[in-house]
Parts: sequence; C-alpha cells; structure tokens
Amino acid sequence: MIGIARVSSPPSTTLLAYATPFADLFCKGQFTVPWHQRYYDWDASHVRALLNDLDEAIGEDRPCYFLGSIMLVPTATACWEVNDGQQRMITISLLCAGLCKRFADGHPGTQREAQALRMIFDLSERQVVSVADAENYTPRITPPENNQMQYKQMIRGHSIGTNGKLTTAWKVIEGFLGSVQNGPVQNTERWEHIFDFVRDRLEVACLEIPHNIDPNAIYETINSRGKQLDDLDRLRNFIYSHFNAETQRKKSVHDSLERIRTIFPAPQKATGYLRCRLQCHYGFLGASSFYREARLAIRSQWSGQTDDIFNLAQDITAQQDLELYRTITAANPSPTLVRAFKTASHTSTAARSIEHFLVELNAYSVTQPLIFAVLSKYLRESDEHKKRHVAQKVHKGLHRLTTFVMRTAFVAPKFEPSHFEKDFANMARTIATASTIDLDSFSEFLKGCDREAYGILNDKRFIELIKQGSMTGNPKIKKFLLGVNRHQRPESDIVDGVKCSVEHILPKAGQHHQTWQAFGGDAADWVHRIGNLTLMSPADNKPGGKYNSSFAMKKEIYRESSVAITRQLHKFNDWTPERITSRQARMAKIAAQVWTFE
Repeated sequence: MIGIARVSSPPSTTLLAYATPFADLFCKGQFTVPWHQRYYDWDASHVRALLNDLDEAIGEDRPCYFLGSIMLVPTATACWEVNDGQQRMITISLLCAGLCKRFADGHPGTQREAQALRMIFDLSERQVVSVADAENYTPRITPPENNQMQYKQMIRGHSIGTNGKLTTAWKVIEGFLGSVQNGPVQNTERWEHIFDFVRDRLEVACLEIPHNIDPNAIYETINSRGKQLDDLDRLRNFIYSHFNAETQRKKSVHDSLERIRTIFPAPQKATGYLRCRLQCHYGFLGASSFYREARLAIRSQWSGQTDDIFNLAQDITAQQDLELYRTITAANPSPTLVRAFKTASHTSTAARSIEHFLVELNAYSVTQPLIFAVLSKYLRESDEHKKRHVAQKVHKGLHRLTTFVMRTAFVAPKFEPSHFEKDFANMARTIATASTIDLDSFSEFLKGCDREAYGILNDKRFIELIKQGSMTGNPKIKKFLLGVNRHQRPESDIVDGVKCSVEHILPKAGQHHQTWQAFGGDAADWVHRIGNLTLMSPADNKPGGKYNSSFAMKKEIYRESSVAITRQLHKFNDWTPERITSRQARMAKIAAQVWTFE
C-alpha cells in the first residue's frame, strides 16, 4: 500500500489537513456517512463526467488526478464519519468494485483483484481474498441508510434493482468499463491501466475535524463561501495556462476575455455566448459537459504554438461577435443591424424581414449557432458589392430556417431541441468555416432535418396538420396569430406581440360553456382549436361580467379591435364548430404562405 503523505500541522492548528492517495484514504479504516447527510444523489451526468475526466487523465499519463477535498470526523480508532465527499468516495468504490469483478471474471486470483477488494472491504494485507468470498467481508464505507442494502449488493457482485441514483451510477460505470465478452485482451489491459491509475495517482485533500469543532460550520465555510467557478472562469483559466511565461500576452488575453463578462455579466448568458461561438468553430459541444468538450476540442486542434491559443482568444472575443450574439438573443433586435441588413439585402419592403425571423426564433436557443454563423458571413464581408449578395443569401437562409422551426413548433406537441441540436451545431461549423454560403446545401440540410421530424415542409401536409390541430402555449400561439395577422395586413406591425394577449373566442372556463349552446357537451374539445384563437391588443376593451357569456357580447368588442384578424370576427352572426373549422382552414392556407420554404 502506498504511504500517506501528510503535511504536519503547526502546534497551534486545530484542524489537520493533508494530501493522500485515494487508495490510502480507503485503507485508513472504516467510514460511515452520518444520518443527517443527503443520500447518494449523483446523476448519470456527474458520474460520466468523473469517468471521462479520469479517462482523459489516464490517456495523457498525468502524474496525478486531484479529486477535491474530503472532510472526516474521527469516531473511534480507525473509524471516521464522512461529512463531505461521500459522493466521490462511493462512486470511486463502485468503480473499484466494477474493476474487481472484471479481474475476477477474466483472471481470478490476480494481485489487482486482491488490491481492489482491500480498497472496497476492510481486509488485512495478510488475508487471502477473492470475490467469491465477498459475502463475508465488511465494506469500508457505510452509505446513508436508504442506500446501504443496495450498495452492499453492488460491491459484492449481486444483481440489483432498476431504480435509484446508485443503480444509475452503476449502469454508467458498467457501460464505461465494458464487458469481458467484448475484446477480453484489450479490455483487460484497459482495466489494468484504469485501476493502476486509481490506485497510484488519484489524490484527495483530507481535512480532519476534531470533536470539539462543529463539522457543519466547517462544511458551510467550504461550500458556501466565495464564488463558484462558471464555464467562462474555467475556460479562461485553461487558456491562461498556455501563457505562464508570457506575461504581456497573458494580460492581453485576460483583457479580451473580460469583454465577454462586461457584455454578458450573467454567467448563464456568458456561457451561452461561448458555447454558441465555439460551436461555430468546432461543431457540437454538449451543454452539460461544455467546458470539458470545449477544452478537448481546443487541444485537438492545437499545434503546440501559443499563437494558436492567442488567436483563438482574440477571435472569440471580437466586439462584433459579442454584439451579434446580444442582438440574436435580445427580445428586440438591434435597429441598427436591422436597417443596415434590410438595405443591403433589398428587403426593406418584404412582408417578412430579418426582425421577424429573429423575433420568431428567439425562443429556440438551438438555432443560435446557425443564426450566428450565417449573419457572421454578412458582417465579416468587407467588399460592399459582395456584401449585398451575401445579405440576400443570408435573408433566404434565415427565412427557410424560420419556416422549418416555426412549422415544426406549430404542429409538434413540443418542439424538442435535442432532436436538432447536434446537427444544427455541426452545420453552423460548416457554414462558419466555408468561404461562401452554399444556400442549396443549407436548404437540403433543413429538408433532411424535416424528413427526420414531421415532414412539414410539404405544404399540403402542413396545411392538413394545421387544419386539424389545436395549440397551447401563449408564446407559440402569439407567433402564429401575429404571422397570420401581418400577412393579411402588413401594416399590422403596430400590434405589440409582447403586450397583446391570446383570446379564446369560445372561452376556456367551463362555467361559461352552457350558454354556448352550438357546442353542446363538446365545448372543451373546441377551446384550443387554432380556429378558436385570436389576439387582443392592450388597447382593446375587454369588460368583465357577462363578456364570456355569448358570442354576441364578444363580437361588439372585436369590432373595435386594432388587430385585423380579431376585428374580422364581428361579421359573423354566431360562433359554432363549423365557424371554427372554416376559419381554421383559411388560417392554415395563410400560414403556409407566411412560413413558406421557397
């Protein structure tokens, strides 16, 4: 067993702190998680991130991998309470159990099998041990009560249930390690490398708390003081590490990266910009593992010269790019960009212009890399003649992207970003790194996405789905109705999409349905039909009382509405299922013209 390396505490120090290999920590004795600690609650993403980091460290042959701090309170000789660090200790012990099982299945009786068992169970160096006898061994760690039985079954190689965080962690570990049946020779070598690294190079910082000190107060200080690092902080530190000997360039990089924080002080927005910008450079980077994947992507393209990292830092912090991202994520697009783009693309009089595209796509963050990539082509073009040509292509591309997204959102029960996220990000990289915009390829890409989704770029299919459809969710309803309203009356841009409200002509509240006799007992089936929906502007008078009691009461209010599609309702004498059906059919045909792919 590897010896424990300790830093002696000064005589006046009450707490004892030292660094130690994880293997030595396991072999200190027995550990219990006190009753007041939370249960094991790492989900699959936490476990997967740790395993991926270990795999990366092993691949790079790092001298050590630091796993953070563990807080221990002695309870008896060689017995400890774990007040902080149980998630990591239990996860690593499960990894060791998985490795131990594979050593026993592939080559029983090996030294690594015995070493792994001694890390998991309270066993002496002199004992002859094997997985076959694990039922008789005492685990080194006792998790919280609700996890104890399941944990003991897992580390002894028994079958387990299908629910719970421990089960999820075990399945992730099993998937990471693979099976004996799949390439036993190659896998055995990999398992040995993993175990040797965990045994010899995995390190933690231990903090021992004596009985006269409240461990909860220490825990609070460690976990609640200071600022948590976000992805920008971590990526910035990674970039800084390439300039340790170049103070001047390091300061220049620092000043550049600080621009991101200045423009986007909210960590979530700063990370959103970085992810969008780097996906245009490297392709898809997962949101839950963004920092790790971004770091790997940068390393994979690094030639070893600091110039590469320096140029990357300058590139991703360009003021023009920061302003562009702010525009495409803002509730109201920049008037300056909109005016300049309309002039360059000759779309000043178009029924649908760039501000319509940006407003409609605003709620769908999955589209940000694509919008950023195509608009960057326009903004980066310095030749004014070419710029006009690029602007026209960008307008067409954004029009088609908006059509695909909005048509999908209108017919799908829920727009699922995960269905398109990876493809959108990789296409953004293709566009951003190409010399010109290939509009035909982009159109074929969107058609391919559509074939995998609902096939709604076919006008006939889209119209039929809208004719039969219902719609919920006010933001989506507003976009649909505003688009239809604007198509009928282009000057209706005066309608404030944010302040207007969705109106159900046949009211939603069931207590009113008895007076809408044309619907009988089926009124609830018609409430959310698209033909039953309209808009009310803030200026429209919507009185209370008997307003919802009949269509006759409502139509007098609709007569004075500033919204064209609402004002048109006053010409009807009654409101029936047939009226909803016919109105919805007309709206479906208009929608196909508004969100056209041509």
